[in-house]
Amino acid sequence: MTKQEILEATLELASEKGIGRISMQQIADKVNLKKSSLYSHFKSKDEIFESMYEYFRDKAKSQSGSGDVDYGRLVEGHSLEEILTGVVNSYRNMNLNSDMFKFYQMIMAERSYNPIAAQVMIEETRRMINATKTLFYAISAKGVAIFENPDGAALSFAMGVHSIIDFEGDAINVGSSDADGVMEEFIKEFCRIYGGNKNEVK
Repeated sequence: MTKQEILEATLELASEKGIGRISMQQIADKVNLKKSSLYSHFKSKDEIFESMYEYFRDKAKSQSGSGDVDYGRLVEGHSLEEILTGVVNSYRNMNLNSDMFKFYQMIMAERSYNPIAAQVMIEETRRMINATKTLFYAISAKGVAIFENPDGAALSFAMGVHSIIDFEGDAINVGSSDADGVMEEFIKEFCRIYGGNKNEVK
């Protein structure tokens, strides 16, 4: 029994019952291990869920081709709208990976009352904001757009994308088309505000 197998089995169990409603004993039973043997792999349930986040995120990034990014090369020769659309679609594809989507559904359902779920969302939001700041400094350095405050613009964009992806996830769950086109409209408006460089391709 590998750690990866334990994480995948735990995702299946937690998706059925919820994070807060499963125990180390239930996880051990699910993977046909003695509870003491499970503790030899993970010290606590919190550690299992922290490991799940890292494991499924890395797996989704690999499967979607969203690995480490050279932001300087990414922005070279592209308009602001092309750059932002590309990075948003890459992030979407990572989150729509089947296991990652299942994991986030579980986390989103419990984050208002479960500290483990809330901490995962804080970490993911922090990573998203920091990556966006790095991207926006590369955009500024290449003269693609004008940001008087790159950190503030990146924060605004990252949180807007974060909120819309939540909306898209809710719409997917209920079979609604209400979120269709919202992200594209947001990106276009953001580019209208910030994409004032004459060298940008329209």
